Amino acid sequence: MDSQPILVGAGVTASPPRPAVRPRRRRRASHSLRRGLTHMSPATWAYLDLLLVALATYVAYTALVFENPAYQWVVSPWISGTAFCILVVVSGIVFGLYERSTLNARSRIVVRSVMAVLPGVTLGYAGISILFYAEATRWLGVWVVVLYLLLAVPMRVVAHEVITRARFRVLCVGAGNSIRQLVWLLSQEKRAQYEVVGHVLAPSSALDSEKERRRSDRPLDAYAPRIDPAAFERDCPYLGATDEIVDVAALHNVDEIIVDSALAADDDVGAAVMACLNSHRRVTDQPTFVEKLLGEVPVSHVTAQWFMLADVQTGGSYVAVKRLIDVAASLTGLLLTLPFWPLIALAIRLNSPGPAIFKQRRVGQNGRCFDIYKFRTMRIDAERDGAQWAASNDPRVTSLGRFLRKSRVDEIPQLWNILCGNMSLVGPRPERPEFVDQLNELIPHYRQRHLAKPGLTGWAQIHYGYGSSVADAHRKLCYDLYYLKHRSADLDVAILIRTLGTFLTGAR
Repeated sequence: MDSQPILVGAGVTASPPRPAVRPRRRRRASHSLRRGLTHMSPATWAYLDLLLVALATYVAYTALVFENPAYQWVVSPWISGTAFCILVVVSGIVFGLYERSTLNARSRIVVRSVMAVLPGVTLGYAGISILFYAEATRWLGVWVVVLYLLLAVPMRVVAHEVITRARFRVLCVGAGNSIRQLVWLLSQEKRAQYEVVGHVLAPSSALDSEKERRRSDRPLDAYAPRIDPAAFERDCPYLGATDEIVDVAALHNVDEIIVDSALAADDDVGAAVMACLNSHRRVTDQPTFVEKLLGEVPVSHVTAQWFMLADVQTGGSYVAVKRLIDVAASLTGLLLTLPFWPLIALAIRLNSPGPAIFKQRRVGQNGRCFDIYKFRTMRIDAERDGAQWAASNDPRVTSLGRFLRKSRVDEIPQLWNILCGNMSLVGPRPERPEFVDQLNELIPHYRQRHLAKPGLTGWAQIHYGYGSSVADAHRKLCYDLYYLKHRSADLDVAILIRTLGTFLTGAR
């Protein structure tokens, strides 16, 4: 309960004793720490690693020189520190050290920290030798590895404990389909740090009640989870009307307020939830909350307003820079791989009859179709019965084709598509016209994924992998919409580096 001034005389007031306030301040500080760690971005963790590696390099260099002044011949700590910092962070991105899921398991924290620092320091030595013609003792690298692990691993384990034990109380506004699915999502064991206290609805006039009922009775997406109404009422009970939201939030000590996507543009609801901002409570709509939590967009509940606010038609300098990178990378890739094409083609022909290069129609940017090129991995008669989804263990794939798919060698000819401008290095994967027509009918907003140029790899590919059904296409679209909203040069570089990690550690 907030403290109030105590009347001690005419026009004179006194504050309550300080000890009564301190525990509340400590609770607020603890809560702020939990919230900060929970919402800490991957980029922030990467910057923190830069600081830790730089600190480890400086301490290691200082300790070596202090112990034996003869080590002063070692390369400058500024050069070695810069090399180690950059390459350790790049290795961390490759092996998924900065993914949000890494903090969910202690074993993953340890393994991925080791996988980041060992290759990073090793490559750092190679860079120092090749670029600067300098030398560095191996003890410097050993000290950096040990100090980094002693600093980074405990720090992440503490963050893991704080995040997994944190409890954030959530109040929902509305009871429509988006809120029902959100409550179902937060009830899963992996999201136990979020506790739904209940929901509020519009004032109980006949008109508003009917409006709310219609919103709640809209049919769910065919590929979204079905929610039992009784389970929803049990997990998210009714607590009052929206005009009582400030009192309800204070009574239940709410940390975050989440608004039904169908109600986000409602003026009355907006005025009610805006009042909660003054009490330092986070207010978001359902798609934004899920987007931050999972790195994907709940496609079933995004509206036209979401697309306008997301500004998915990115252009200008980003597009120009991306095209320059695509041309440079595709030319380099073609020059490096062309000598091996005849050998790969010969192996394909010997393994199964038919052409080595496979051509297929795909839908590209703005719905324009183009021919995509791959090294053939299936039998020549694989689609004698018509177009079919490709499965992860498809029996139509040849023995050599399995290796080509696993190693992603079959994708190399798409460098020509990138050079021609039909594709980009990063973007949603292009789909076949036969499937696009079907998916446009079944999945809302599916055609919007064609606002971006299709890519060799993408946000969906590093998080979901192969898809072999309409349900898979629905889930991958959630990731594609996230990429459409957040695409930038930084995100593209992160996706390319993470793609290397999926290649080195095996496809998802």
